[in-house]
Amino acid sequence: MSFFVRALAAAASVFLLSLPLAAQSPSPPQSSPEPSQAVVTLPDLKSRLDRFSSAEGRVVGDVPIAAYEFLPKMYAALGYRLAWTNEASVAALKDAIKRSWEDGLTASDFHDQIVAAHAPSTATDTRAIETDIILSDALVRLLYQLFFGKVSPNGLDPHWNFSQPMLSDDPVKIISSAIAAGEIAALVERARVDHPAYKALKATLQSYTQYDVAGGWPIIPAGAPIKPGGRDPRILALRQRLAVTGELQDDASAASDVLDENLAAALASFQKFHGLDDDGALGPKTLAELNVTPAQRIDQVRVNLERARWTLRALGDDMVIVNIAGFYLRVVLDKKPVWATRVIVGRPYTKTPIFKGDMKHVVLNPDWTVPRSIVKGELFAKASTDPTYLAANNYVLTSSSGRVDPNTVNWSQWTASTFPYGIVQSPGPANALGLVKFLFPNKYSVYLHDTPGRGLFGKSGRSFSHGCIRVEDPMKLAEIVLGNRVGWDRAKIDATVKTGKLTQVNLPKPLPVHLLYWTVDPQPDGSARFYQDVYGRDGPLLKAINADFKPTVR
Repeated sequence: MSFFVRALAAAASVFLLSLPLAAQSPSPPQSSPEPSQAVVTLPDLKSRLDRFSSAEGRVVGDVPIAAYEFLPKMYAALGYRLAWTNEASVAALKDAIKRSWEDGLTASDFHDQIVAAHAPSTATDTRAIETDIILSDALVRLLYQLFFGKVSPNGLDPHWNFSQPMLSDDPVKIISSAIAAGEIAALVERARVDHPAYKALKATLQSYTQYDVAGGWPIIPAGAPIKPGGRDPRILALRQRLAVTGELQDDASAASDVLDENLAAALASFQKFHGLDDDGALGPKTLAELNVTPAQRIDQVRVNLERARWTLRALGDDMVIVNIAGFYLRVVLDKKPVWATRVIVGRPYTKTPIFKGDMKHVVLNPDWTVPRSIVKGELFAKASTDPTYLAANNYVLTSSSGRVDPNTVNWSQWTASTFPYGIVQSPGPANALGLVKFLFPNKYSVYLHDTPGRGLFGKSGRSFSHGCIRVEDPMKLAEIVLGNRVGWDRAKIDATVKTGKLTQVNLPKPLPVHLLYWTVDPQPDGSARFYQDVYGRDGPLLKAINADFKPTVR
């Protein structure tokens, strides 16, 4: 079975649960069929579908057919009758394609002009057959993109390991029955992600589309930074800009060129929702965010709608979610968010990878086996020039036979690249991992952990680590995880930490951890937070979304 057929199988099974009984039947309904559907079968239709076996035969009327393996099976289930002679079904398909922009999709991917021009008839000539095939391909393309997304995440990130649900092996029956029953609108709706975050992203897309249609907002000219209380002619444009998106309301000083207290508060609110330091001052980073156009925001939301289609169906009842672009961690238990905290993630040149894992262990008073890259890039130089450095920072040297006395090492005979020893930092308050780490085994050696350095959590952009994720309140996270999984309370955790002994607690039921990357984060009140694209992931994905549609294996 081709991937395209298997992919549609997953979508179809979701539809089956909620379609009317007629659409669930194994064959087209027998009651009140249209005359042409009841008596006319088309050998020419089958002959045209048979030509899909060759690459040149997969172009119909100059239109490339994506579902060339699926459509022959679908039409066979329909008895080789035309699928699009029902006016209501055609109208539903036209409407779904016209409104595909609401999901951040591109109508031209679904043969929109041909579909829009189609008028149902009983004609069975070559042109009618070809148009019918094109409309069927349009439907399949739409269902595919709504369910799986347009772009293969593996094509952008070869390490992608989020699973796609495959719930049925018979999409042909489901989709052909829905076509025969005239349930096109229901079929399309069931393909769409049914998740609050997805719906909120769609609402955000609607809002910024309205801003765009209304003419957007004024561009604020470049200039020197303006602190609260400062005066500048550009303040008038700032007032207009914040009034458009609602941060500034009931402005009694609309004609003032002073960054007064009310305006500074409105600007601070804008900064807070755009991943900036909320100091109420108009600096270069804030100016750049203010001057992002509605069209650019629309593209940013479209990128994140695609990410939502990749991931939201795979989320379970319990999980830890890290939004790398948003620098926060959230714990979800029984499908309800129960707690969140700030995190520090990898620098742009030591990126935290996007993947999922299962937390299986919590380690109190952990030691730290220093990654080879850090030994080579940082610690070797310090230890080789200062004989006391390792002991002063609670490090020990190790080899395959055990611990090594650094005083016995002839440092001058080694370079950072040839140094043969490992370096481990013993447990303690000064340990780089702090007092607790959370392990979800993965090939990247990435985990969640405490840190003795607390100052960086106050920064708005928190990409400072070597790739692991530092948690602002790790002991609270330990309390939640261990309380939920093994029944430990905070007193027991604190008592164990106080012993100073390395203690590993195994979780009898693993807790899924999802490391995700969202640059738009819809909020429960209908607003949205926009984050900096710190790893430069939005641009390549937007380019792929806007390219021609080519379904690929994931």
